[in-house]
Amino acid sequence: YEQRRITSNRMLKCVVGLAACLFLALYIIRPTFNSNNNLVPAFQQQQYATASPSNRMLAAKTKKGNEHKSFKYRAVVVTTTYYPDRTDIRFDLALELCRLAAHHKTHLFIVDGSPNHATVSDNFQKAGKGYVHAIEQKHKKYSGKGGALRQAIMEATLWIKHNNNANHGGASGQWKDAAIVFTEPEKVDMMNHIHQIVAPLLEGKADVVVPTRQDELFHDTYPIEQYHSESFGNKHFDILSKQNEGFRSDTGEGTALDWLFGPFAFRAELARKWMTYGGDSWDAQMIPYVRGVRKRNWRIASVVVDFKHEEVMKGQEEGGKAWTEKRLLQLNLLFDLLGKELSP
Repeated sequence: YEQRRITSNRMLKCVVGLAACLFLALYIIRPTFNSNNNLVPAFQQQQYATASPSNRMLAAKTKKGNEHKSFKYRAVVVTTTYYPDRTDIRFDLALELCRLAAHHKTHLFIVDGSPNHATVSDNFQKAGKGYVHAIEQKHKKYSGKGGALRQAIMEATLWIKHNNNANHGGASGQWKDAAIVFTEPEKVDMMNHIHQIVAPLLEGKADVVVPTRQDELFHDTYPIEQYHSESFGNKHFDILSKQNEGFRSDTGEGTALDWLFGPFAFRAELARKWMTYGGDSWDAQMIPYVRGVRKRNWRIASVVVDFKHEEVMKGQEEGGKAWTEKRLLQLNLLFDLLGKELSP
């Protein structure tokens, strides 16, 4: 009897031990839902949550072919280019942006108005390794910088709608949960921050996101004249925006935005507001979201990014008369057009 009791106790301990190991294993690999209700293993969620902003897109992937399901087909980047001379350093920077798009597996739509579009387009697409879509600008229908932006957003919207519907069994409306990001092609480092910028959009916390440069990096990596002119312009537009409820926080303070940075992101469902705005300069980027906040109750958010501008840009532009005149032209144009939109 005593021998049977000892044997039974040993068997019980083994069963309990095995059960504990099984429970621990299931806990570690348990599937859970992320903020977008997509099934993601817990260990992958933890890796994604603790990654630094510039590495989140890479951390959101495990093995090749197992990409983060909430990001694929849901965030694309658009930009516009014009290179009459391919020896311009901006052309080389645009190629680097294409390479980064391929590295991060992010689709990039470029509407190019260069005289030698075929050659420029070929270079872009080779650098992008299947992730870059270079489209020739239709100058008659989409003229100027603003027109190129409208065409790029239109191309991106069609692509998102097609691919999301195809990857969701033809379910309608899936494209509405996607995000479109605009950046200038020479702002190469922006491609490292895309996931951080679109997060409030994909999580349903905002309709528009305007990223903000970390001030020390802004000061150190930009031409000093541009740092001061854009800081001044940002303060001016913050003062004007306080007059509008949509730009005020719960405490009544104005929402500080990096108005003159350039990049912005929005829910793809809202793309039509950009495609129907007729401006042909910097205003085409900003006025659609100002009108959305003022007249349609869009939620606008800001995300601080550790953006580093390219050294070659600072070296070329700092201390140059032509560039200070361009800054003044930009301020005058936006003080007029954007100022009117922000005024009561």
